[in-house]
Amino acid sequence: MLARLILLTFFIVAGAIFWAFLPIGLAFFLGSITAFIWVLLNFYPDKFLLHYFQARETIETDHPAAYRVARAQAYKFKIPAPRIYSYSGFFHRAYALAAQNRMTFLVERKILEHAQETELEALFFALSLQAHEGVVRRYTISLLLLALIWAPALKLLSLGRHSTRALSWALQFLVAPLASLIFRVVHPTVVWKIFLKKLSMFPWENARLMELNARFEQPRLENSTSRLMHFRFCAANHTPAQQMILAIEGASHPLDLLHELKMGEAHA
Repeated sequence: MLARLILLTFFIVAGAIFWAFLPIGLAFFLGSITAFIWVLLNFYPDKFLLHYFQARETIETDHPAAYRVARAQAYKFKIPAPRIYSYSGFFHRAYALAAQNRMTFLVERKILEHAQETELEALFFALSLQAHEGVVRRYTISLLLLALIWAPALKLLSLGRHSTRALSWALQFLVAPLASLIFRVVHPTVVWKIFLKKLSMFPWENARLMELNARFEQPRLENSTSRLMHFRFCAANHTPAQQMILAIEGASHPLDLLHELKMGEAHA
């Protein structure tokens, strides 16, 4: 609800500016386009995110265990049977995306291909629990806002890639903090902490999810965010589409909080 209110407020302010400073005909035209864009983003945020992730819908015959487990978990929580999409990313992530009566599980390709069935069961349990607890819709909108902020910035970065690196530095230190701030306002980290407390009430699933997280260990963004993201953004062999995936993956995620929890227990 908060994400929808922010989007609606933004477009109302934009419409007021159109009417105040532009001719009536042009203002009406731009206002109609703005309203149309708001409808698309409100009703199809999952479609836009799948596009930004360069995701592909998986075939049930290729991943029968994943589909069987996902449907069983969805039935358990009485949510719509999800479609499963895969994408190639830099970090091991899994997302539940929701829009209208659609539910989509977006899973990084290496997890989908190499995770054990018990690990997939725990992962899809966590994604289904997010839908049951009402976390998914808000998270979907917040990820989309993050992507929409980065899209024009990465377009400018691709234009200046071969001429100068000054543009990439500007984008890194001007756009990244703004994108991160808006994401945390719409979907603060405390939401995930509350969700993890709920998840801890299911010890078997929580333990399997910890095992999956440990087996797919990776460099964590919170350790060196600016250095890692700058390296990725400046790498000549990464396309704007890959940079977009990295920017979205850099947002706070429950697997990172699980990692922090595991490290805290180890130090204790």
